[in-house]
Amino acid sequence: MAYEVEYVIDSIEMGIGANLQHLLWIYDLQERIRFIKHLAKNTGVLSVAQIRGHVRQASTPKTDKMVISLGDQEQEVIDRLTRGSSKRDVVSLVGMAGIGKTTLAKKLYNDPNIVYHFHCRAWCSVSQVYLKRDLLLNILRDIEGLTDEIHEMSEADLEQRLRQRLLKNKYLIVLDDVWDVEVWNVLERSLPDDGNGSRIMITSRLRKVALEAKPDSDPHSLRLLNRDESWKLLQMKIFHEEGCCPEELVDIGEQIAERCGGLPLAIVAVAGILEKTEKELEQWKLIAKELNSRVIGDAETRCKDILQLSYSHLPAHLKACFLYFGAFQGEKDVRFSKLIQLWIAEGFVQKKEPRSLEETAEEYLLDLIDRSLVIISKKRSKGGVKTCRIHDLLRDLCQSQSSEDKFLQLVTRYDEPYASLLDSDHWVDFDSYYPSNPVKYESHRLCICLKRKVFVDSRPSGPSTRSLIFSASSDTYPRRPYNLSFIPRHFKLVKVLDLECINIGHSFPAEMEFLVQLRYLAISGDVGSIPRSISNLWKLETLIVKGLSGMVLLPDSLWCMTRLRHIHVKKQAAFSMEDEMSGNSFQLENLVTFSSLSLSFGMDTEKILRKLPNLRSFSCIFLDARDSSQSCNQFPRLDFLPQLESLKIFYAGRTRKPGEFILPLNLKKLTLSSFGLPWDHISSIGRLPNLQVLKLVSEAFDGESWDMREDEFPELRFLQLDSLNLVQWNASCDHLPKLAQLVLRNCKRLQEVPYDFADIPTLELIQVQRCGKSLEESVRSIDEATECIQVLISRSYS
Repeated sequence: MAYEVEYVIDSIEMGIGANLQHLLWIYDLQERIRFIKHLAKNTGVLSVAQIRGHVRQASTPKTDKMVISLGDQEQEVIDRLTRGSSKRDVVSLVGMAGIGKTTLAKKLYNDPNIVYHFHCRAWCSVSQVYLKRDLLLNILRDIEGLTDEIHEMSEADLEQRLRQRLLKNKYLIVLDDVWDVEVWNVLERSLPDDGNGSRIMITSRLRKVALEAKPDSDPHSLRLLNRDESWKLLQMKIFHEEGCCPEELVDIGEQIAERCGGLPLAIVAVAGILEKTEKELEQWKLIAKELNSRVIGDAETRCKDILQLSYSHLPAHLKACFLYFGAFQGEKDVRFSKLIQLWIAEGFVQKKEPRSLEETAEEYLLDLIDRSLVIISKKRSKGGVKTCRIHDLLRDLCQSQSSEDKFLQLVTRYDEPYASLLDSDHWVDFDSYYPSNPVKYESHRLCICLKRKVFVDSRPSGPSTRSLIFSASSDTYPRRPYNLSFIPRHFKLVKVLDLECINIGHSFPAEMEFLVQLRYLAISGDVGSIPRSISNLWKLETLIVKGLSGMVLLPDSLWCMTRLRHIHVKKQAAFSMEDEMSGNSFQLENLVTFSSLSLSFGMDTEKILRKLPNLRSFSCIFLDARDSSQSCNQFPRLDFLPQLESLKIFYAGRTRKPGEFILPLNLKKLTLSSFGLPWDHISSIGRLPNLQVLKLVSEAFDGESWDMREDEFPELRFLQLDSLNLVQWNASCDHLPKLAQLVLRNCKRLQEVPYDFADIPTLELIQVQRCGKSLEESVRSIDEATECIQVLISRSYS
């Protein structure tokens, strides 16, 4: 680990990274060194491979490791998945909320034996509110990946596509958190039965759902943890890999664990409290006393009381952030980037110099994760949080506490003003019904989850509402455009307006310019241009435009909106030719993220980018110069963007061979697509001193042979090669000394992964999807050579 120690010291001296990160690095190194000393003292001399394996286990993030092994339950479910009838079968996990259904399902889903047994797998979170189209897309995302073509397909075409991809393949589909057997009924015809042992695994709180999905078989009912398992889980969550609890805390700790009633979620919640308190006897006695005064009744009641206790122990600045999860009724996973942008717009995040607002917000989220109130559902390739979620019981707590504190109001189709209709003897068609008068709300924050048509036809208003977040429940025509011109008139004081999941049509609402308090605006539709009057929204910090097709033209008045921090356009965004040459002297100095801007080769590109001096994350699409007189082969210099850490570049023009890339030295993540460059151009990328993540996609480089060179990619931790025509990869372990993850997709001509990669000390994972047999065999030989590298191979379709 000498190179890691050296890296930390150099980072501190050069000012790379934050002080907190330095402390975490140093702490991690100390823990691993202490662990190796412990192994050497207690087990004698170890081989290099053994040390690597033990150290890797010791340094695995606690969010991935803290799972109690329930061997009896696990083996029974594995047998049901891998043995028995060759016909397609349904395996169900049932149990009360918080008992660990999803945790067990995920553990089995990622078990190497399960991964190898099935040709392809997909995980689909369902919940109470779902759209059939979204379920099909979620499954297809794991089976083959999503493209623009798939996104544009009708529901019927998606069904056919999924069926075709699954035919003649032994597959495993997990449907997590199913509340209604109708989910199984609507998906069943897309899941073929080829008599090859395919399986569908369902998790549900409701036993009747499992019995309706497969009437002739008993579902697997999860049991509560026993006393020893409860205490073991509590220790693991508090002390991680440090080992045992201090002797003086054992008795009181066992009492606390027992009071949790064997429910894993309750134990994890209590651990989150104990971990943030002093590990002293008196402190633990106070927690035990609070538990004794609160916890009564059955296991689920106990769990709810314990979760309430966890909330009451939160510091004031985290309570609002936690309660905000109650706003995401229709979403299981919440995008980290969206969440912190909303927190900032709401004013929950206080700036702490020299940290940015985004860095402080991330610190808040990590604190909630450490307290076991928020779960990381997906990680970014460089290790950060991509999406997160909370347990359903915690969401219930958020909503009940929000109602009690008047923090936010959640409106569903079962709420007022429709409750009286639902209680009546007359059937109501919510697709055609709407009240004769607009529905008026008084709440400060309003979160509406309704069918799109019901929402629009009810024409709600909120004279004092400051935040309006809309999420759609099931709809027959989700892409139909709706007239939302009433929103600016009915919500005049709103500062957060999230209409991301409803199509506003082709025109940006002209009345939107009067919402001068707006800080966060998210819209969706076939919007071709943003009007110049948007500059009236002078407080706007986040602008999200989910364009459904084509280009979105941005006005030159955007340069006057100096508070902007984030601009996201789903398809493409561009400034008109006149705007680019307007000579506007304004700079967007606060803008830290911008996607997806369409640019062309030429001098105008550099002029635009120099107006964005503090960009940290940038996604762009490069086209050939629109004016042939400006045509050049030189890729624009980007070294004048010293803060830039993440860069995605897609090329959509004619084949060209641009000159050498001149990129910022601080760049940590780079994605290149469709350039068709010769492999010798990669050296300018390899020399970047801080690059940690590299994704080469869709013939980013063209050529059959990649000869890696010495002294390149010194910090690379994640490498993805996707849809390249590469045949021969000439490299050794010395070329990628810090590589942790290697992902290979659709590289059907690549013959092998260099066998020497087995000796990369940091390598943890090699993932192969839809590649050739020769490559798969070379990866298996690496797997056999070491116990320290996890290998996941999704076998090619038949």
